[in-house]
Amino acid sequence: MYHLSRNGARFQIFAPNQQQMHVMDHMKKQPSSGENRNMMMESARFSHGQGMMQIQDLSRLDVNTFDAVIFPGGHGIVKNLSTFNKEGKDCKLHNDVERVLKEFHKNRKPIGLSSMAPLLACRVLPSLEVTMGYERDESSRWGNWPNTNMVQAVKSMGARHNVREPYISFSGAVTCPVFLNRLPHEAYVDEKNRVISTPTFMWETDYHYHYIFDGIGNMVKHVMRMSAK
Repeated sequence: MYHLSRNGARFQIFAPNQQQMHVMDHMKKQPSSGENRNMMMESARFSHGQGMMQIQDLSRLDVNTFDAVIFPGGHGIVKNLSTFNKEGKDCKLHNDVERVLKEFHKNRKPIGLSSMAPLLACRVLPSLEVTMGYERDESSRWGNWPNTNMVQAVKSMGARHNVREPYISFSGAVTCPVFLNRLPHEAYVDEKNRVISTPTFMWETDYHYHYIFDGIGNMVKHVMRMSAK
């Protein structure tokens, strides 16, 4: 929302008007027992808005009204917007999620994807090129990549995966790291399909949250660049 606003976009937020799979206790990192929430009501926590900024039912999203669509990601991708948690690479998508992706793709309107969201697009759109970060879970000073099974899933769906990872090079007496062209704050642009993706929280980090913020910003800028064409 910040990056869209900063780049002069007017936008609307949508969510399915259905119960979510479960409510997470983020202190215990496990589902909270005896609690149910509606996805629209839960998503409304993010909008803090009135009027046009109220959450809308995803079933009402009309491709003719918007220039682009962005799926922010998160574990709701594999629990609520698809059946990936249960069925893996053979998962089914929420009906409106599948409809929206196919309609925007058919109309050549940009699709932005962050975190786990490439799973959705790769499941129903052919021959995409995306990034979900790194392809192996290897801990380093930068953190680790615990969800690489999803990378293998999108590859099995027929997509081409492009690695985005921290990479450091030292030269001679230089003591400061030089960051080369494969960082988690980058976005990968599939110009042919008009799909832009960035890893965000596919990467676990203790301190470097600004890279996640920057990656979303890069994705949004490319979405808006394509929207202007």
